[in-house]
Amino acid sequence: MLDLRSVIGDEDISSAEGIERACATITQKEKEVNERLEAILSRQCQIESKLSGISRSMSTLHSVENDTKSLADRISQTAALAESVSAKVRRLDEARSRVSECQQRVHDLIDLQLCSQGVMTAIREEDYEKGAAHVSRYLSMDQNLLQRTADDVTGSVTSVSKALQTLEEATTKMREIISQKFDEAVRKDDLASVERFFKIFPLLGMHKDGIAKFSSYICQKLEVKAQKELRTSMDVAKAEKRMAVAFADTLTSLLENFARVFKVNQPIIESCYGTGYLLNMYEILQVECDKEVRNLILEFNKNRQIAKRVAQINEYMKSDGGVTLGHFRKPSGGSVDKLNPKDIDSLIGEITIMHSRAELYFRFMKRRVVADLEGSSLEDEDKKAKLSRSENIITKCDLSRQMQELLGTYLLLERYFMEESVLKAIALDTFEQGQQCSSMVDDVFFIIRKSIRRSTSTQSMNGICAVINNAASCFEGDFINALKGPLKNGYPSGYIDLAQAYNAIQSSIQQGKLQTSDAEQARTNFIVQLNNADMSTEFIETLWATMSEEIRGAFANMTQRESEILESCMSGLKGVKDSLKAVVDFGMQQLKSSAIKPRLNPWVDQFLTYNHRLTEEELAAYEAGETFAQFLIVQIDGLLNSFKSVLSPRNYDALVSILATEVTSRLERAIKKSTFNRLGGLVLDQEVRALGTYLTGATSWSVRDKMARLTQIATLLNLEKVSELSEYWNPNENNDMPAWRITPNEVRSILILREDFRIEDIKRVKI
Repeated sequence: MLDLRSVIGDEDISSAEGIERACATITQKEKEVNERLEAILSRQCQIESKLSGISRSMSTLHSVENDTKSLADRISQTAALAESVSAKVRRLDEARSRVSECQQRVHDLIDLQLCSQGVMTAIREEDYEKGAAHVSRYLSMDQNLLQRTADDVTGSVTSVSKALQTLEEATTKMREIISQKFDEAVRKDDLASVERFFKIFPLLGMHKDGIAKFSSYICQKLEVKAQKELRTSMDVAKAEKRMAVAFADTLTSLLENFARVFKVNQPIIESCYGTGYLLNMYEILQVECDKEVRNLILEFNKNRQIAKRVAQINEYMKSDGGVTLGHFRKPSGGSVDKLNPKDIDSLIGEITIMHSRAELYFRFMKRRVVADLEGSSLEDEDKKAKLSRSENIITKCDLSRQMQELLGTYLLLERYFMEESVLKAIALDTFEQGQQCSSMVDDVFFIIRKSIRRSTSTQSMNGICAVINNAASCFEGDFINALKGPLKNGYPSGYIDLAQAYNAIQSSIQQGKLQTSDAEQARTNFIVQLNNADMSTEFIETLWATMSEEIRGAFANMTQRESEILESCMSGLKGVKDSLKAVVDFGMQQLKSSAIKPRLNPWVDQFLTYNHRLTEEELAAYEAGETFAQFLIVQIDGLLNSFKSVLSPRNYDALVSILATEVTSRLERAIKKSTFNRLGGLVLDQEVRALGTYLTGATSWSVRDKMARLTQIATLLNLEKVSELSEYWNPNENNDMPAWRITPNEVRSILILREDFRIEDIKRVKI
């Protein structure tokens, strides 16, 4: 039954209209209820059909329930049976294990008797391999287990004890015999016998003794060979014309001998002794290697006079043999005996070869030892311990220390060679006709590139980074000071036709005498060093990219830390480019203040001498003669032509850019000092366009941005009436116009220059 209040809600039924609305609502609700009832009744047949189906399924469900209970009972019975069978299987497996253990005990007893009988026979017959095999079988048995087995089986341990005693005595005797036989084979230098007895040691449980004795024998052979090669190295080098790298060849041969012996005997050790024992051999060989390398380095230092040369360099750096001006040192004629960089060039190359050979040797040995340990059955902790031990052998061995000292010597010699060679290249700087740069740039970059590339051959990342840092310091000091020195003096004013100056210089040189003035020489030197600085910015970028690629190619397996260190050093070298750009900028500013502004300002000021309030007749006469724009362009063209052939392309473009900035700035000031009429504004607009066209054609750089203010000023002064400003001011309506560089206040001050514009109109303009 419907609740009328819930149907009609808050409807007011006190009035006839309210009652009608309530009746309509009730009628609508009854209609909806009837529709729902009809929908429900229409599904009556379907619901009754489903209920009938459910009733029929109930009987089937009862049958399924019974089958499920029956299946559960069977599963429970099967599980109990399986548990019973499993228990019996476990008992059978335990019994099988005990039978197997019993069989093993019986086999051990049988083998024990056979070994005790056979070992003594083998000793008498000197069949040491067979005797060692019996001892090895005995050592693999658990003697306590043998005692218990004999007691369980026979009730007596007499026979077992006798067999054990026999084998114990045989083991001791075999060890003594094999050691004696090995020593005898070593004295006779019988390699076949040495290898024979070396393979027997692990069968007797003498792994470390065998490795130690065999390694000592190898060390004796290597010592003799190394001493012989050291005595004959100079003669061999002289015959093969390799005196400059004689000690590098000797060290290479010495390390190759050790590496070869290690490689050849690795399979024998792994097959007879098992993995993990190779490290023992390496440790013993490394001690001998350290001793032989020490002797070689002593002879190298003596023959190459390393101590004397290092002392000379240190004394020269500390004494008055070099006067320091920042980093730019010049010889002062001191009494210190100065080394010629050429005299140590080949020595530096030899040291790099020696250091690289040692690095290759370490990498080879480490790779072999690591491969041996990774293939062993040792626990992870034992592997880590042995790997750490191998690292300590490499880092703490005398060979590593000797190479570190050699690397320090190399870095000192390389730094001296680099700095002195750069100073020499600067001192011997020459300039040839037709060239924009002097010889200094190519020479200095060749020297730096040679030193960095040579450092790569040391195979030491620390050495490479040290040389790169020295190269960056050399650039920042000596080289940049040499470039900046002439630029600091400024560009001499006066005669500036450089093309004629160079022709005069070359003509005098061809006549056998040089009669150029000091000012002309200073101008030439200024321009050359400015070009040198510009060209060096390109060279330093190429040097950075080339060396970075070569170094990364040489160190294919570079670690993350090494990569970061290299990147830091290379960024320092690349940073030299910023210093060189600063030198170029400084030189261009000097050129602007000395050669551009003094001549440009009077030319631009000629604008003030022209009348800008023209009549038609005056305009025709003005255009018939030489206009201001023509005069200015001719003067600027003459100035630029005097520099175009002598400046590098980028420096010339920079000069044009500076000139464009100065012209527009100076001309803008001149315009603001003048007054115009309509024709005068038209002429100004034409002249500004002509000037912009000329400057655009004079350089590959864009000067549109520099001409923007001047172009907009000319546009304002060329307006026919003030109201036209709105057509130009909004850039959204005219995309051809660049963004305005002039403020609204400046616009009004410029419009006031037009004498035919009224002040009231200018004030009313909306901008």
